[in-house]
Amino acid sequence: MNHRQPFDAEKVSEDLAHENASLRQRVAELEIAARRYQALFDGGVLSVQVYDPESRTKEANTGWEQLWQIPFDRLADYRLLKDSQVVAQGFMHLIEQTFLEGKTARLPTIRYDPLQNEAVCHGRVRWVASALHPVKDANGEVCEVVQVHFDVGELKDSEEELRQKKEQLEAAVAMRTAELSEQLRFSEEQQHAIAALSTPVLRIWKGILALPLIGRIDAARGARILEVLLRSIVETSAETVILDVTGVPVLDADAARYLRDAVRAAELLGAQCMIVGISTETARTLVDNDLGFENVRTFASLQEGLRRSLIRRDVRR
Repeated sequence: MNHRQPFDAEKVSEDLAHENASLRQRVAELEIAARRYQALFDGGVLSVQVYDPESRTKEANTGWEQLWQIPFDRLADYRLLKDSQVVAQGFMHLIEQTFLEGKTARLPTIRYDPLQNEAVCHGRVRWVASALHPVKDANGEVCEVVQVHFDVGELKDSEEELRQKKEQLEAAVAMRTAELSEQLRFSEEQQHAIAALSTPVLRIWKGILALPLIGRIDAARGARILEVLLRSIVETSAETVILDVTGVPVLDADAARYLRDAVRAAELLGAQCMIVGISTETARTLVDNDLGFENVRTFASLQEGLRRSLIRRDVRR
């Protein structure tokens, strides 16, 4: 025996009212999302391009047209999945994942030239970064793909400007380095020339050399005197060397030791040395500090030293 439930019109009315409220709320939420998208699409700040599942362009906003300077009707034959410039960039697999697998993708920044695309042949070159967003139907299948372009042309222009300035700076640094190297080389040549002039060895007679010294004698100068003197003795087979210290303002203990070293080294090569030009003040300083030149003849002037050398030379003959 069948027992039918009594029809409860009040309950049915409540259920319908609840369902209707839920639908209204859902519609309101969808309207909010639609208005947000439409605001972005119509705002013109972003470049928005909408593709069908075959990657043909369905829509493009004013921001897209302003960015690329391409009329929408030029895109009838364009397919993103067949774009050779994108293929050459090496990230087509990211685009395929969006269209075939429904995955969102951020694409690398590229320099894109619409004029190089046979399906477009219009527009202007731009530096852009972009992102692909799949839109799915109720069955989870991709029904549209939205691409948003970000114009980074100004940034790239700034990078290019910085690169050019860097190259200019590097070129200026290289040029300045070359100039400084040349100045350094010239300075070194001058120093060598000055060093040579500061220790000139003069052949004033056969077998007789004179080394007039001017200025203070420090360690570097002492080494230079020794080097030049010994080389000159060997080259000229000199028997006598006259060291003229008339131009040395102060013959202190260190300078005296450098000269004694030169005298001893010259004697080892068979040359006898004499020192001329010692002032009374210098002589007193040397004696007070026990810095005399034992077994080394000294004379007041170069003329006297040369005269004695010639006499000695004649006596030997």
